[in-house]
Amino acid sequence: MTSLGIAPTINGDMDGEFVIGVTDTLTVRASQIRSEAIMWQPLLRSAVIKEHDYNVIAVYDTMTKEQQMERLKVDGLNIVKTLINLTISICNEKILQHVLVLVNDVLSDKENIKLFEEIEEANVAEKEANKEAPKGLSSWEPFLDLLNRPDEFIVNQSCLILAKVISCGHFRLDSKNLNWFINWQVSQLLQSNTYLHTILASQQLMMRVPEYRAPFYNSTCLDKMLNILSTRISFQLQYQMVFCFWLLSFRTTYCFKLLDFVKPTAEILRQAVKEKVIRIILQFYRNLLTNHTAPRKAAELMIQGKVQVVMGQLIEKNWKDEDIKEDVEHVKGVLDEMLQDMSTFDSYLAEVKSGKLEWSPLHTNPAFWRENAQKLNQNDHEVLRMIRILLKDEQDPTTLAVCAHDVGEYVRHYPVGKYNVEKLGLKERVVCLLDNDDPKVKSAALLALQKLMLNNWEFMAKTNA
Repeated sequence: MTSLGIAPTINGDMDGEFVIGVTDTLTVRASQIRSEAIMWQPLLRSAVIKEHDYNVIAVYDTMTKEQQMERLKVDGLNIVKTLINLTISICNEKILQHVLVLVNDVLSDKENIKLFEEIEEANVAEKEANKEAPKGLSSWEPFLDLLNRPDEFIVNQSCLILAKVISCGHFRLDSKNLNWFINWQVSQLLQSNTYLHTILASQQLMMRVPEYRAPFYNSTCLDKMLNILSTRISFQLQYQMVFCFWLLSFRTTYCFKLLDFVKPTAEILRQAVKEKVIRIILQFYRNLLTNHTAPRKAAELMIQGKVQVVMGQLIEKNWKDEDIKEDVEHVKGVLDEMLQDMSTFDSYLAEVKSGKLEWSPLHTNPAFWRENAQKLNQNDHEVLRMIRILLKDEQDPTTLAVCAHDVGEYVRHYPVGKYNVEKLGLKERVVCLLDNDDPKVKSAALLALQKLMLNNWEFMAKTNA
């Protein structure tokens, strides 16, 4: 994998054909619009459209989609010119919606992008030959202009068409209009946007182009995505966003910011059942572990997110997609190697940072506490402060019980640490756990408080034995 390369092929979504899905808002609405008949004759009589365009659209619009695809092979350039002319001349929203659906249908076959390129090449050549000549027909500008319309379907269908025109062929949008378009897309990145699938599909297309990635990265796009990813969204939206992260992760300098997405994607990976979601997260992780200038940091975040535990579960499954098996083995191998290199305290710290604690030798082995209890004081009692937060905010009974246990072991093996426990408010948090509904949490809290109050825990333990 290269830091600047074009993303390799992923079988399925967004590859080969320009597709989003069969149930997203745009696709469903487009299907309804496509079935509605349009009366073209009145538009000709009122001079809204020209006679040539009428003659083309009146015949083309009566065809089935399959017939239209065949007709495009014969008269494609003429048909596309007519459709673009209609997007410029028609103001009626219902009819304009219909025209945009037809334009998008043309682009459902990736070969037809050549028709738009030919129109743009002719437009550019005409401008170069005569700078004072009237403005020619642009293959992209009408769709950019339509983003200012109030109708949601019109702006989102135009967005997807424009993304295809400027990404799927050789034509590239100039920096001024590109930045405007990307900023417009970013403004639409809201969980409440019913066309969010479409916006993300447009970004997936555009981020495949290496020179388009920097404007996305330098915008607030990733911040918006991080906010959305932290909420409950469909697996398709999860897939689309991680697809964008994966594309950006081919550039080494972008990987630092992309580390922010390790924790939320690890949470998704633990719950994912769709192979496409698992596959794209694994490929994103693989890039972070390969392209990142500090792969150890990426690995530490994955370990904190318990990714190595998930890898242990995934490696036992039989996958239809061989690439998933290879990615699981690769990520697991890197994380296992990293875990071996980490000290036991590094592993403990990573677990506390993950926010999910489990009963393991790190917590229950007295030798660990004898060697490491004082390390909880490092970095202005960083670990103790994190445990305090977990004791306050965490709901998981196991995590709460382990946190209480660790507070007790800290003072048991570092008696002067009782002052820190009092000062940082940890004792108060442990006391509150006595009212917890879970008996194991209550028991752990009670034992921790006994250790806090007794000077010779070891003596009491032997007396009770």
